[in-house]
Amino acid sequence: MRNTLAIILLFITYAFNATAGEVTADDTLAKEQNTKFLIFPFFLKSPETNWGFGFATAYFFKAKKDDKDIRTSDVNLVSLYTLNKQLLVVLGSTVYFPQEKYIFRWQSSYSYYPDKFWGIGNSTEKSAEEDYSIKQFYFNPQFLMRVYKKFYFGLSAEFQQINDFTYTSGGVFDQQDVVGRNGGSTSGLGFLLTLDSRNNAYSPSKGGFVEFNLTRFGKLFQSDFDFTTYSLELKKFYHIGVNRVLAAQLYGKINTGEPPVRNLAMIGGSEMMRGFYKGRYADKDMFTSQVELRQYLFWRIGVVAFAGAGQVSDNVNQVRWDRFHYSYGGGLRIMVQEKEKLNLRIDYGIAEGGSGVYVILKEAF
Repeated sequence: MRNTLAIILLFITYAFNATAGEVTADDTLAKEQNTKFLIFPFFLKSPETNWGFGFATAYFFKAKKDDKDIRTSDVNLVSLYTLNKQLLVVLGSTVYFPQEKYIFRWQSSYSYYPDKFWGIGNSTEKSAEEDYSIKQFYFNPQFLMRVYKKFYFGLSAEFQQINDFTYTSGGVFDQQDVVGRNGGSTSGLGFLLTLDSRNNAYSPSKGGFVEFNLTRFGKLFQSDFDFTTYSLELKKFYHIGVNRVLAAQLYGKINTGEPPVRNLAMIGGSEMMRGFYKGRYADKDMFTSQVELRQYLFWRIGVVAFAGAGQVSDNVNQVRWDRFHYSYGGGLRIMVQEKEKLNLRIDYGIAEGGSGVYVILKEAF
């Protein structure tokens, strides 16, 4: 554990030093083209969804036309239906105000989501798998203000309503007395500290990103559950050759109190530990890392190779080197929006006891 913390502290120090300088936003919407509207059908695939079909609408714009250093803002709407009978509607936005003095981020969604659960812990058995389903409404607005160069302070609100939580009685949910298995409301307020010098929001080739987030959930905010979430994310992007980028990420999440099941830290998914079903391992705390080598080839085509490691635990003191889970894989990139470097990614992830194919818009990180 001491070694793990030392590595994290070294990474924080390096990331801060590497991102503290000014970075010109050179991978953004052309100056003479202040707005861009896209609408297109798409498909995706992941272990959690099977094949899914839907449409995406995206509006790209500059908050100030003649500000060459400001990154491109966007508003996007995604609707999706999958062969697992999942329905998902997501509205999101990131707005960079003039000179990037302020940043506004918004994420909201409605979903009907049949899912899987293996219980709580870092070593749950594959045979413990149970099906369950929920209806969920979620929104999370964030407002950040620049306090020094690329350093921001922000406020965040988070609300989640879970209804129609359906599972098999007497199974792992009841055996482990899992908090939140009857649904309910989760609401809280928090703050963020962010250092962001990425030159592009979708596929950075240089710069870095460091963000600490603390959110308090409790009765004061009309929440049915009382807990606090701390998270720390660090990302760094290195241009290491002609059309080649090395990307690295560290992520940690700690919950204190009694978080409900949908707020637990979960290994897996399309963005972290690809190859694992999201939630294959779940607990209060999580520590993960991944690296990805990205190589542009020709036209709008590129390839990547990636690897990741992570574990969950009930307490940060239980983190051990020999308890990490690992995944690796590779993928293809097809640039669907050249100016903004917005990629369709097709990844194949391999993990312990399984694998997964992911066909999704935007990079994993």
